[in-house]
Amino acid sequence: MKKLITYILLLTACFCKAQQDPQYSQYMFNQLVINPAYAGSKEALSTVIDLRKQWVAMPGSPQTGTISMHGQLLKSLGIGGHLITESIGPTKWTAAYMDLAYHFRLGRGKLSFGLSGGVVNYNINVSALDYKDGGEPMLNYTGARTKFDVSTGFYYYNQSFYIGGSITHLNSPNLYSGTSTINIANVPKNVSLFFSLQPHSFLYLGKGFKINDNLIFSPSIMAKNIQGGSASFDLNANFLLKNRVWLGVSLRSGYGIVGLFQIFVTDKFKVGYAYDQGLNKIGTQGQGSHEIVLSYDFNNFKSKMLSPRYL
Repeated sequence: MKKLITYILLLTACFCKAQQDPQYSQYMFNQLVINPAYAGSKEALSTVIDLRKQWVAMPGSPQTGTISMHGQLLKSLGIGGHLITESIGPTKWTAAYMDLAYHFRLGRGKLSFGLSGGVVNYNINVSALDYKDGGEPMLNYTGARTKFDVSTGFYYYNQSFYIGGSITHLNSPNLYSGTSTINIANVPKNVSLFFSLQPHSFLYLGKGFKINDNLIFSPSIMAKNIQGGSASFDLNANFLLKNRVWLGVSLRSGYGIVGLFQIFVTDKFKVGYAYDQGLNKIGTQGQGSHEIVLSYDFNNFKSKMLSPRYL
């Protein structure tokens, strides 16, 4: 039965217009993985590690790991890269990207345009599946496929405000295609199965408000849309206490709520944690999700808190 659940997850990934990119509850601390225009926007060489386990009570549920690094190559050029690996049931995909962004002064802030290019490797392990009924579709393909992938975005920022937008998987790389057999009234029928990464659109903005010397309020919002699918949004409210601890809560439309915190262990090193609780059917069945973020800024030329924008 456990392997059957993982197969249901696989079919969801193949046929539904649900989000294919990994879900990040602490995206505001790790924007490079959703927007290449963010590269070089900090006065530091910034590294972030993000580890996520989704729906802990559900066998075969998504497990995601990312690592990203970016900084300024020249005064107007940002460069970075990020790695992503995610496993869902019998499937695993790994991606490596290089990110470039050009920054220029615009009004009181800076505007950047970014481009990301890399490769995605997708692997299916059919032996991990267990078919219970004769009518279930049977995959007849095991192996890996590697495809080129492209994303782009923009990012505008000043000392207390930011707005960004991006589109991932512009070229819709096809990671799996094959045929399977379904028994209908004891008559075998061949069907086609495919899995392509659909373009994902992100639009987000945030603003930092200094309440007093010990409290900064930084609300933000993100809207997400998958080509051919539905849109969703996150509403976030984060509070920085004494320039040392971030506390936040998020509402994710159609899903549930998120609580998070981040602690400055040192001026350059932060540790963060987020807990998601889904309120929809899959969220309640799968129970909670956990996410840990570790970040370190090298060569930080300014103070720890450059501005409320730098989460």
